[in-house]
Amino acid sequence: MNNNINASQMKAIMHSKGPAIVLAGPGSGKTFVIVRRLEHLIKNGVDPSKILVITFTKAAAIEMQIRFLKLTDSAYPEVSFGTFHSIFYQIIRSNSSNHSKIEIATLKFKTETLQDILSRLKADRKLSLSEFEEGIEQIPDIISEISRIKNLDISPMECSESISVKKVFADIFDGYNKRLREFGRIDFDDMIARCHELLQNNPSIRSLYQERFEYILIDEYQDINPMQHKVVSLLLGEKKNLFAVGDDDQSIYGFRGSDPGIMLDFIESFKNYNPAMINLDINYRCGSKILLYCNKVIEENAVRFKKILRAAENNGTGGVYGRSYESRLRQMEAIASFLEKHMYELNDIAVLFRTNKEAKSLLNVLNRFGIPSNIDSDNACFYEDKAVNIAISYISFAINGHKRRDYLKIINVPMRYISRETAGKEIINERDVLGFYNDNQNRQQEVKRFFTSINMISHLRPHLAVKYLRSAVGLDKLFSGSKDALDELEKLSKEYDSLKNFLEKMTEIKETKAKSAQKKNTDSASQRVNLLTMHGSKGLEYKYVWLPDLNEGIIPSRSAVSISQIEEERRMLYVAMTRAKTALIMSYIKGNKENPMLPSRFLRPIKELWDHSPSDSSSGSSTSSSNSTSSRYRSKASETASYSASSSILPSSGSASGLLKINS
Repeated sequence: MNNNINASQMKAIMHSKGPAIVLAGPGSGKTFVIVRRLEHLIKNGVDPSKILVITFTKAAAIEMQIRFLKLTDSAYPEVSFGTFHSIFYQIIRSNSSNHSKIEIATLKFKTETLQDILSRLKADRKLSLSEFEEGIEQIPDIISEISRIKNLDISPMECSESISVKKVFADIFDGYNKRLREFGRIDFDDMIARCHELLQNNPSIRSLYQERFEYILIDEYQDINPMQHKVVSLLLGEKKNLFAVGDDDQSIYGFRGSDPGIMLDFIESFKNYNPAMINLDINYRCGSKILLYCNKVIEENAVRFKKILRAAENNGTGGVYGRSYESRLRQMEAIASFLEKHMYELNDIAVLFRTNKEAKSLLNVLNRFGIPSNIDSDNACFYEDKAVNIAISYISFAINGHKRRDYLKIINVPMRYISRETAGKEIINERDVLGFYNDNQNRQQEVKRFFTSINMISHLRPHLAVKYLRSAVGLDKLFSGSKDALDELEKLSKEYDSLKNFLEKMTEIKETKAKSAQKKNTDSASQRVNLLTMHGSKGLEYKYVWLPDLNEGIIPSRSAVSISQIEEERRMLYVAMTRAKTALIMSYIKGNKENPMLPSRFLRPIKELWDHSPSDSSSGSSTSSSNSTSSRYRSKASETASYSASSSILPSSGSASGLLKINS
């Protein structure tokens, strides 16, 4: 076997029978271990058709299957790879009376169903008008909460406090499930419950699958939820050949119902079956200094397996830099300045945010600096989409004086059979167009309907105008392939109070895109900085990583109240930190006397990063003493903290690491 395999990896690969929990820290080669163990099992006589590999995403399942087939020269296609949902779907379908296709509730169905339920609750006076409107805005969150309740197998009365319509959530939950049954549909979460019911109540079917899947391997085991765990337990049978790979320190999907406690209880759950615990503690990604600070942060969590992640010999040292800024704008400008000096390495740089909301302020600054990003690339398609441009032309015609150029773009979208010859003037008015069809009453009715729509649009708020264009005007039906682009347009429109401001922003962005495209030379055109959420960065790695906005109220978020929620927020920071290979930059905002801001409590164990950092040039002060900073941290129990009042901009290219080209 490969000489590059370390001792812990070898132990995991060679594990034969019985339950095993593999603690796979970030960058420890867990996928490598899983595919090698599959190969080892088969070479030692295990029937490949009796092996089941479960992942949490379709992409992960495909990637793992490809790696396995490449390793084995496609010799064992019988090994089953799939997500929880795909596997449970096949079990249910294979054992239904007519093997008919199960109809999954689409997002559109869920949204329309919840809109109807909320409308009924308003009509029944269980919701006020303002509560109803809040509920409509929060439908995506309600859908997520329904999923969480089902995955945790708990009562809808235990709904999250963040749901604005909590007082009627039980009614919403019951009405939603009633509507699913009425229309013969199930959602993904029902699929798990139905599979559990099938296996629980049918011993012959349960025995069939226990025999078929003699060896079960689960990736990202820390993300399993209680209902998934119950189904897996039924599939295991008496042999208990479960090989679970995961990292409790990377469990960050509690909002979906994931429960890291299941992983933490693994040894106790299988105590009668001689369970094995294997710790993959060598990281092949991060510099040793980066890992040192990552470990310091995550060690503050009380509920976890105690372990220390070590850097492989070839990882190098790496660098970690702490900075603070007086305002978010100064922070974003510092990031842009850093990126300008690394234009030919943008693909190797990531800026990771707690949520998409924080990323938007940086995106505006990057547009001003002409620095391309992955979001910029995605939005390029969004702004170029035909349906989006038609929507913008409708809005422009409605509020910008009925100009001819807009009229010609929209008058026959959808087809109204109105001639382009009706646009005889630069400014189009309804009376002139009606006059053109003086002898055609049908066309006059079309003209009236068109101008009625235009008048309606002109009086709506931006996001309601986009909704109207999608539904009443019919852009969704006309451009069925543009749903994602129209979703993006609607999402963006919610940020503006007036159509005028929204339209100005759209025009500004288009002009910026055009200038940026002309500015970039061919050598750097393919380089784009990666702007991601901390959740979205999981599983990825970058040469340089910048973590901005590390403030109380952002991470941990204001909604994180319980100890378990706080610890999940800390795990999220840990995940973000461990994306960095060579350099990790961490910054927070100090605010000012009128609006002071506190650094995240999670930075407390690594406070020395801010003790001697360069001053914010706007503050006019030098770095504060480490004594004054340290005194603020004497109480570990304190839940808030303050750092050096002046630490700021990144080290110059002459710093110890010699890696980062930013002048203080």
